[in-house]
Amino acid sequence: MRDGDKFLDALQRKAKLLYPAVKKTVDGAPDDCYWLLDPLARWTESGFGVEAFDLAARGYARYAMEVNRLQQAYESSGEFSSSSHEEVVEAVYDNPDYMIPYMWAAVLIYPYWPSMVRHIAFLRDRFIRRLPEQAEILELACGHGALGLLALEEREDLRVEGVDLSPAAIEIAMRLRQASGHGARSTLGVMDALDLQQAGAPGRYAGVLAAMLAEHLHEPERLFRTIAHHLAPEGICFFSTALESAQKDHVYEFHTEAQVLAMAAEAGLRVVDLICDGPRRPGARYRPRAMAAILEHQN
Repeated sequence: MRDGDKFLDALQRKAKLLYPAVKKTVDGAPDDCYWLLDPLARWTESGFGVEAFDLAARGYARYAMEVNRLQQAYESSGEFSSSSHEEVVEAVYDNPDYMIPYMWAAVLIYPYWPSMVRHIAFLRDRFIRRLPEQAEILELACGHGALGLLALEEREDLRVEGVDLSPAAIEIAMRLRQASGHGARSTLGVMDALDLQQAGAPGRYAGVLAAMLAEHLHEPERLFRTIAHHLAPEGICFFSTALESAQKDHVYEFHTEAQVLAMAAEAGLRVVDLICDGPRRPGARYRPRAMAAILEHQN
C-alpha cells in the first residue's frame, strides 16, 4: 500500500458513497495524484497522528456535500451568496470549527476532483520545475501550505514564504511544515495576502503562487495587482481560480475564462499557459470548472 492510500482508505470507511468516484479519479492519473498524496500522508501522520486521516475524510465529505447543495441553490437563484467580506471572515476564516476540516478538503480536491486533478501536473511541470535555481516563492493565501511544501519536496534549492489571514489555516500549515522537514526553507505568517502596505519592495519573488484565491475576493482585480507587484521581471506565477462554482466563501462569479485573462492584462500580466476543466452537467444552467494558468509580466 502506498502512503497516500491512507487517505483513500479513510474515505472508504467514513464516506462510502463518495469513495468510488474519488478512486476513479485517482486511478486515472496515479503518478500525479500520488505525487501529492504520498508526501502529504507522511506529513499528516507525523504532524497530526493517524486519526487525522479520518478527520480529513469527514472534512472532505462535509465539504463535498455542502458544495453540491450550494451549487443547486446557485442553479435556482442565479447568483452567489451576498455575504460581505467581514461576514465570510467571521463564518469561515476565523472559525476553527469550520476552517480545520475545510483545509483538509481544500488540498484533497486536487487528486479527488476531475476538475482539479490536472492542476497537480500543471503546478509541478509548468511552475515548480521551470523556476530558476535558488528561487524564492511567495504563496498568497497559502491555507494548508501543502502546495508550497510540495515545491520544497520537489526541489531542495527553493524557498517558500506563505501568508494567510486565517490563524487556523496557518496553524495547520505550520504543523505540516514541521513534519515535512522543510522548515528551514519555509516561513509562514498570518496577514492579508493583498496588503501591499506590508508587501515590501516590488519584484522580489521569482515565483508567486496564487491558487484558488480570486473567487474568494469581492475585488479580484486587487489580486492581479498584488501578483504584479511581487513578481520579479522574469518571474512566473501559478494562478488558479474557480468559475461558476458556488461555495460558502466564493463571492465573485467568474463566468468566462476571458474575464480572468482581461483582469490579468489590466494589471500588466499575460497568460502564457492555461488549462480549464469541469465535467458537463446535463440540464445544468452553469458549468462549474477550475482554471489554472501561468502568468508573467507583459514587458
